[in-house]
Amino acid sequence: MHKGEVLGGDIIAMYDERVEFDSDEVGIHKIKMSDIKELRTKDIMQVRFLNGSIIEGHIIIDEKYVYVREQTAITYPREHILSITPSLKSGRSLWTGEISAGLNFKSGNTESFDYYASTDLRYLITTGRFHVTYRGIYEEVRDGNTDQTITTEDNHRFTAKYDYFYSHKLYFTLPSYDLVLDEFRNIKYQTSLGVAAGYEVIDIKGMDLNVYMGPSIQRTQFINVEPGEEQNVLSPALAFGLDFEYDITSDIEYVFIYDAKVVNKQSGQFIQRIESGFDIELINDFDLALITVINNTANPIANEDGIQPQSTDVLFTVGIEYEF
Repeated sequence: MHKGEVLGGDIIAMYDERVEFDSDEVGIHKIKMSDIKELRTKDIMQVRFLNGSIIEGHIIIDEKYVYVREQTAITYPREHILSITPSLKSGRSLWTGEISAGLNFKSGNTESFDYYASTDLRYLITTGRFHVTYRGIYEEVRDGNTDQTITTEDNHRFTAKYDYFYSHKLYFTLPSYDLVLDEFRNIKYQTSLGVAAGYEVIDIKGMDLNVYMGPSIQRTQFINVEPGEEQNVLSPALAFGLDFEYDITSDIEYVFIYDAKVVNKQSGQFIQRIESGFDIELINDFDLALITVINNTANPIANEDGIQPQSTDVLFTVGIEYEF
């Protein structure tokens, strides 16, 4: 965008003082609220303010005030805006998100097939944001001589959380839920339920950093364990992490997500996950996603044969992402 430019399109939502905007001219983009001189909604929207009050209607925001087009006599201070979301009366879906997938196939002396699937869904409401994610990785290799097929990767991760925005920078996650299935780390399933407090540390043009921390409870069912060891383990946990986004250009975004949990020794002691990579805009709502995923467990739990999984798994994926 250029200074003084006027754009037409649909406002998806505004959280963390960033307006998510879908335009035929530039696609889906996030624009800092401070960079917007005037905003007019063509759909019925809801605006929540710092004191908890909510207004609804066709919203107009100028340099100082907010008001509803149907009631121009009543104004509200612009700096008190906490969030903007579509109203149910608008007829628009309150769901938004991204879906991406990558697929590889190799033939010859050995045949290999692998896929990576990722889904991010957000339900937009003025009090907060409900966020659901899924990450799935599967890989198998077949020997062309013996016709034997071996699965070399099969893990899935599902998360769901509700973020309540208390102020421009402070939010609370009430609650968060994780489910992990990972055969090659000897995990039949691993679930955790917790709460957290988050804070926006950096909020400048093109750069955003959020950190969080909070307690949770984790339960792990291992596929099998050594004799005398617990197969079903319950552990208190301290979860913390960060979410960093940086717009390198208007078409290239760098993302770094770090999640960690301190648990008891029987659950792995210290569990870390990193997602890092680039989203490169292709056409309209389609991006090229280049992502590296790193999973690390400080003390992996050995199986019944005493074989301990590797502490670190690294995966690089290339996929096409669709935003909606």
